[in-house]
Amino acid sequence: MTATATATRAVEDEQFEEKLLRVDPATLVVGANVRLDPRLRKTYVENVRQRGVLEPVVAYQDDDGRLVVLRGQRRTLAAVQAQRPWVRVMVVPKPDEADRLTDQVNENDHREPLTVAERVTAYDQLALCGVPAGEIAKRMSTSRPVVDKALSVARCKLARGATQRWEFLTIDQAAVVAEFEDDAEAVKRLVVAAQRGGFDHEAQKLRDARAEAAAKAEAAAALAAAGITVVDQPAWNDEQIRRLSELKHGEEQLTEENHASCPGHAAFLDDEWVYPNEDNDGDDPWGDDTSAEADEDAEEPEPARPYRAWVPEYVCTDFAAHGHTLRRRGYDSGSGRKTATEMTDAEREEARAQRRDVIQSNKAWDSAETVRRNWLRTFLARKAAPKTAAGFIAGSLARADHAVTSALTGGNRLAHDLLGLPDQAPALGRRAPAMVELVGKASDERAQMIALGLLLAAYEEATSRNSWRSVSGSTTRYLRYLEANGYELSTVELRACGESPLPATDSSPATLAAPEA
Repeated sequence: MTATATATRAVEDEQFEEKLLRVDPATLVVGANVRLDPRLRKTYVENVRQRGVLEPVVAYQDDDGRLVVLRGQRRTLAAVQAQRPWVRVMVVPKPDEADRLTDQVNENDHREPLTVAERVTAYDQLALCGVPAGEIAKRMSTSRPVVDKALSVARCKLARGATQRWEFLTIDQAAVVAEFEDDAEAVKRLVVAAQRGGFDHEAQKLRDARAEAAAKAEAAAALAAAGITVVDQPAWNDEQIRRLSELKHGEEQLTEENHASCPGHAAFLDDEWVYPNEDNDGDDPWGDDTSAEADEDAEEPEPARPYRAWVPEYVCTDFAAHGHTLRRRGYDSGSGRKTATEMTDAEREEARAQRRDVIQSNKAWDSAETVRRNWLRTFLARKAAPKTAAGFIAGSLARADHAVTSALTGGNRLAHDLLGLPDQAPALGRRAPAMVELVGKASDERAQMIALGLLLAAYEEATSRNSWRSVSGSTTRYLRYLEANGYELSTVELRACGESPLPATDSSPATLAAPEA
């Protein structure tokens, strides 16, 4: 036999040293393993049910002829739960105990999960193969929304590049980056938030700012179409531009109607509350004009609620040149505070800074409210309440906070929304049959979650823009309970809890720059 033939025979002997068998997983013996808890997620078991165990289980044969699992504990147990008829088993010689421990630790330690970029690419390639998104979700044992978001990332060059550059981005976060692909500054802020925390809050603030800008542009376009010049809001001490409410012509107060023909007629847009029913000539401000004879069981109409909108504030762009004069100067309402004309430059700057803080914090609170309520909807969908629920429920009832008593007597409308009953909320003082039915059909565990939801909704409904300015013990207790259950408090919510977070000194993380589009 030649040397080459001898070498080939040695390789063949080595290749066939182990045996590959098809074995009923229920017959395998799960041997000692360094992993104390197999942590079998439902998605993993479902994947095994659909696709089987793709990687062979490694086992040895004991003295009684049984196959004992060395590596593949989770695969074996998942196959049993999924009722797979067989799995592939690689039979190897029995190792000594030191080798078993070493190999099991190393096998787990050296595994590298797929990055988000790799997962996005895989989903995209499946879609290019003609696999529908729903089928991709089924094959990958994930949800359809996750697949949809991954495919939206794959279609956006900037978002896809972001996942490759910054591995800390999740699919959800990358999908939000895709929303703002045309706004480099927004992308930068999102990446910073993904790295440092507060991503959901930052994303909502950006969405709200974008919606606000769009609404303002639409209002400005409507004014321009009506032939009205749109200007920026003037400073308090502007020497030329003044609001019509501050001006008169002769002794006549200027209004939108009598000033319309003035060459300086213009308007700027101001974000204000609009109260739909305030001009009802004495009607109920909530629009409830039901007669006393009305059927008590009749469904009452939903009152028109106040909303914020961009409202024109009319001005004259050069009041002195057009013969107008100021109605009054330096008016003091009696508060004892200095008027703007009496302030020093430093005092005026401090007043402007305080005003900016109020405006920005009010907007931040609105954005945080959206994030918080979305989180509550997901949290309250759980089948069972957290272990701390009983203490919070008992404490809330014992405290009898105004937020709780007013919500329970007023119908707790927000609870219906957060628990998925938005169209069946009771009117003021009425019973809540939909909620009663929901509780009646629930298990004890789910009923406790609903009870927790009623109380959380009560505290949530009592919050407002004033919450960040005036610290309340009940609101602080409520927000801290959400935080303890996984909700990330924003800066403005921390202020509502009495904290004063330091402002960020650097708006961009080290070495982070937006990827090239």
